[in-house]
Amino acid sequence: MGQKQLKKALDEYLKGTDFIEINNTISIEAAWEKTVGKLISKNTKIKSFKNGTITIKASNPIWRNEISLQKQDILKKLKKTVKDLYIKEIQLK
Repeated sequence: MGQKQLKKALDEYLKGTDFIEINNTISIEAAWEKTVGKLISKNTKIKSFKNGTITIKASNPIWRNEISLQKQDILKKLKKTVKDLYIKEIQLK
């Protein structure tokens, strides 16, 4: 395989939907910590970001309830922080 073919294959791979999804999740993770602060961020984990839905896993039911109470406010702030991604919902697990 020549150098051009390898470059083309890598370019196609990096433009694939899996890479885009991973890149979007990384962007959401950075915005999440900035939006909710270190305490909430430390007690949550972004499991996925698909079709505009951020799936969050909380460390325990207390944190899940706290985020549930603030969900709409957090969603508004995230939309302002990450304008280039379509975010429609936060789902808690």
